[in-house]
Amino acid sequence: MNLLPDIKIAAQQMLFCWNTEKDRAVLERDGRMVWQGSLLPSFELSDEKGQLYYTDAIISNVTVLSDSCYEIALEFDELGRGSLQVDTEAWGIRFSSLEVSWYQPTSIVALYFGTKRMTDMQLRAAPSLAKPFWPNWKAEGYCLPCAGTNPTRSFWRFFDMGDSLLPLGSFGDAMGTLYAAAYPRPLYAAAMGGGDGWLSLGPGTIPDAALSLQLKSATACLQYLYREDLWEAPDLLHRSWSEPLRLAWGINGFDAYDRLYQTFPVSGSKSPNQAKSFVCTWGDFKEGQFDLRTITERVSRLAPADMIVLDEYWETCDSSGIPDYNRFPEFDRDIAHMRAEGFEIALWQSIGWIDQPEAFGLSDGDLLCGKDGKPRLWRWSGDPIYGESYHYCLDPSSERTRSFLTERTRSIVSRLNPAALKLDFGYGLPGPDVSVPRCPELRGERLCSELLKIITDAAKEAKPDIAIIYYGLHPLLHDHFDVINIDDLGDAGDSAEYEALGHNQRCMWSALAARHGMLINTSTGYYWETLKQILLNTAVVGTNGLTLGAADRTGKAMTESQRLRWLALGKWRRPGSGWSPLWLDADFGDVSREPVIRSWGRVESHQGVDRITALALRHHSGDEMVFPQLSGIRFTGEWALIAQDNEDIRQCSELACIPFTPGVLTIEGDFAAVIEFRHIEESEARKVLTSDPSGNVTVSISRDELNEIIGFMFVRQ
Repeated sequence: MNLLPDIKIAAQQMLFCWNTEKDRAVLERDGRMVWQGSLLPSFELSDEKGQLYYTDAIISNVTVLSDSCYEIALEFDELGRGSLQVDTEAWGIRFSSLEVSWYQPTSIVALYFGTKRMTDMQLRAAPSLAKPFWPNWKAEGYCLPCAGTNPTRSFWRFFDMGDSLLPLGSFGDAMGTLYAAAYPRPLYAAAMGGGDGWLSLGPGTIPDAALSLQLKSATACLQYLYREDLWEAPDLLHRSWSEPLRLAWGINGFDAYDRLYQTFPVSGSKSPNQAKSFVCTWGDFKEGQFDLRTITERVSRLAPADMIVLDEYWETCDSSGIPDYNRFPEFDRDIAHMRAEGFEIALWQSIGWIDQPEAFGLSDGDLLCGKDGKPRLWRWSGDPIYGESYHYCLDPSSERTRSFLTERTRSIVSRLNPAALKLDFGYGLPGPDVSVPRCPELRGERLCSELLKIITDAAKEAKPDIAIIYYGLHPLLHDHFDVINIDDLGDAGDSAEYEALGHNQRCMWSALAARHGMLINTSTGYYWETLKQILLNTAVVGTNGLTLGAADRTGKAMTESQRLRWLALGKWRRPGSGWSPLWLDADFGDVSREPVIRSWGRVESHQGVDRITALALRHHSGDEMVFPQLSGIRFTGEWALIAQDNEDIRQCSELACIPFTPGVLTIEGDFAAVIEFRHIEESEARKVLTSDPSGNVTVSISRDELNEIIGFMFVRQ
C-alpha cells in the first residue's frame, strides 16, 4: 500500500506525476515519455576532517497542507534531516523552500537535484567510479540556448555530449565548460525533452552557488557547486534555501523556457530613450586601429547612429576608468568631435576585472583569492598555459572594492557624460573550485549579479537616464540593467554563414526577454556579408548595432545596399520595449535540428489591446506568400514592415516598408500615398503610388534599385 501521495499536474497537453515514495517523477504526453528522473535533493558533503560523503534524501513523511501545497520531511542517512515545501501551480512545480539540519558540523561540496547513489549492479556498469552517485534525469535530448559554437547550437541528443558541465549562470569557462561567450546567459535554467515536449527547470532565486547542468554519458542533473570543503561555510549545522527549483513544461524548447520565465515578475519599464543605435569600436580596436577621428568620419559617412561605443582599450587598463592618452593622444578632442558630429558616446567597462589594484588603493583583501591567500588571475578563455593579459578579480565583500567600483563609475559618468555603459565579462570570473567571495551571501551566481548591481546603482545615481547595456535572458537580472546586447557573434563561428545562423537563433531566444519588458540591441559579428539578414531581424527585435570595422577579414566593406538598409532601420525602427513574438514561419528546433526563424513579427500591447507593430518577411520561391495572421498582405522576397505609431500595421497612419532583396509587396487598404525614399539626398522623397480601384497598393524592387531606394512609406487616408 502506498502511504505517500503522488503529486500530479496536467498542463500543456502533458501529465506530470511524481511518485514521492519512490522519488520517481515522469512527464509524459499521451503515454509517451518526455522526461523522467528523481526530484529530491542530494548532497556531496565534507566533515571537519575533510572526509567526503554523499547522501540523497529519503522521504519520511508527506503532509498535505492544501490542495496545492505539500510539506515533505526528509532524512539524509545518519547525517541529518530536513524539510521540503512543494507547491503545485497551473504552470508546474515550485520547491518553495528547503531546510537541512546536520547532526555534526558539515560543509557542502555540492547540492544536486537529479542524482542517486548507485546500486552494486549499477556500479558494475558505470563508466567511472570516481563518485558513488550518478545523474538520473533522462530525456531524448537537451536544449540550452546558443551554448554550442561553430556553428551555434542550442540542441543536443542525450548521447551527443558525453561528460559535460554546461554553465547556466555566469561562470562558463571558469568551470572548465563549453565557451560560448556571454549571450544569452545567464539563463539560470535548462531544458530537457524531445519530439513530444520539453521540461524547463531552474531556481526561483539567484543561487549562492555556481549553477550548471551536469551531463554524464546519457543522463543529467542540476549542480549547485559550493566547495565549502575549501571555503568557510556560513553555518555548519543548518542551511536553508528559498525556491531552489521550479519546473515548467511546453510543447517546444522555446515554449518551455517561456513558461518558466513567465513565472517571474516583469521588470520595470525601460525608457524608449535608452534604445539607441550604436557603432562599436571593437571591430577597429581588435585590429589595432585606434584613430578615433577616422572612425568617426567613417561612421558619419556610412553608418550614422545614435552613439559610438568606445570598447575595451579606451582605458589605461581594464577598470581604471582613465582614458589611455598614450594610445589616444587626442582623446578629449576626438570625443568632442564625435559629439559635434551628432553622436553620443558609450563606454565599455569590465564588471569585475582590474589590472593594477595597488594603483587604486586595493590590496589582496579586496580581490578574489585562492586557498593560499594569493589573488587569482583570470582572462576570457581561462587558459593558464598560453594565455596572456590576465586580470585580477574584484571581491564585492570588501567595502574598499565596493567604494572603488562606485567612485570609478561616478567619475566616468561625471567626467565623460556617457549615454550608456556597456558592461562585459561577468562570466570572466573564477569559480568556487579556486575562489569565492569572502562574504558567503555573495558567492556563486550572486558574485556577478552583485558587481552588476553596484555599478548600475552608481551609474544611475550619477545620471538617472543612463542606459546600462549587458546580457542575460533570465528575468531575475533585468532590474539591474536596461538593454540586452546580442553580443558580437565572434563565438558563433568563423564564417559569415555561421554568424547569420547564430544571430538568427539569438533573435529567437531574445524574445524570451522582450516578453519581460527588456530593450534589445541586435549588434553584429565580424563579416559584412551577414549585415542584411541581421538588420531584417532587427526590424522586429529592436535597435541596430554594429561591431564591424572598416573592412572584415575577407576584405569586404559596407555596400551601398547595406548602408541604405542601415539608414532605413535608423529612421523607422520601433522605439519601445516589451513585446511578444508572432511566429509566422519559424522552426523552434529539436534534437534533430537547430531552430530558425524566417518570417515573424512583433506584438505590442497598447491600451490593453495587442497590435502587430513590426514584421520581418522572407519568401523566395513560388507564388506570393500569404499568412493567415496577416490578412491583406502578399509578398515575394524579403521585407521589413514597421508601424510608425502604436497602431497595428493594418491600421497605422504610416507604415514603413523596407526592401531587403528583389521582390514584390502588395497591401490592401485605403492609402492616400506611397512615398519613395531615395539615397540621392536622404531626405528626398516622392509620391509614387496610391491605392488602385481594388483597394490594393503594390510596390516592387529590383536588384539595381536596392542600391538606390531606402524604402517606402505607406500613408493611410
